[in-house]
Amino acid sequence: MLQEVRLKRPEFDLSTGLKTSTLLPWAPTAIDSSLIRPRIAEIVPLSSEVTEWMHWAAADMVTFDAMAEEYNRIGSQLLTNSGDAYIPGVRCGDLSGESDIGWRVRSRGYGTVRTPEGSFNVPVGGKATFAKGNILGWAALPHAYDIQWVLTLLQWRDLASAPVRSRVRFASSNGLVAPNFFLIPKTLTPVRTLMIGITSNKPQKITIRGRGTEGSYERVLFEDSLNVDAGESEIICNVSSFPFVPAFTLEIQPSDNTQTVLDYIEILPPI
Repeated sequence: MLQEVRLKRPEFDLSTGLKTSTLLPWAPTAIDSSLIRPRIAEIVPLSSEVTEWMHWAAADMVTFDAMAEEYNRIGSQLLTNSGDAYIPGVRCGDLSGESDIGWRVRSRGYGTVRTPEGSFNVPVGGKATFAKGNILGWAALPHAYDIQWVLTLLQWRDLASAPVRSRVRFASSNGLVAPNFFLIPKTLTPVRTLMIGITSNKPQKITIRGRGTEGSYERVLFEDSLNVDAGESEIICNVSSFPFVPAFTLEIQPSDNTQTVLDYIEILPPI
């Protein structure tokens, strides 16, 4: 599948074209929530009414809300939410955290997210992607306290379709980087070429998967991992199927502890 990875330039720009969250418009633009949390704590310090978990959840909410703003401007629907999964709970579209007290979640090492297609577990200090039937979801569990535990959820309700010509960040919860999903339309030719522009702040490995479309997201059609350098790169992939390439879902997953932006997806033959 992979044909070429080409470094276009070693410099990288992680802000131009990215959106500011409408929830806290004074918060700085950031791809990773850990870069926003100190500013939130400075503006809204700890008090009898403000506890530390709120800073964690607010930082995730601002970061992922901005990612959703960028994704949704393409003509699609990405939902997000973050908060205490114990009380009052966290719901995002068809995803909801299973209410449990924080010390129990921390003791067993994971929290649970429910969906109409089944439940999945998210490790404490980790993340998980869920792809089954009509549900494309992602969750991060950055911290669990004695009572509260922070859960961040994403659901791709309506996929952005290639070509994509607006920048979209791969937001991360304290270094836990979320994927992004895009619909690649069918072509009547046996080969479809993808040209994917990626900006990264450091050398990293990116995983690319082709999945089934809505109703069969769990079906993995192909998978490849590739190395990109720091800077702006272009990934060129050929996807082949005889007699024609059907529509599929493209999953792009950067490495954790990176700051990564999708610059564009172009396809040949064009639509």
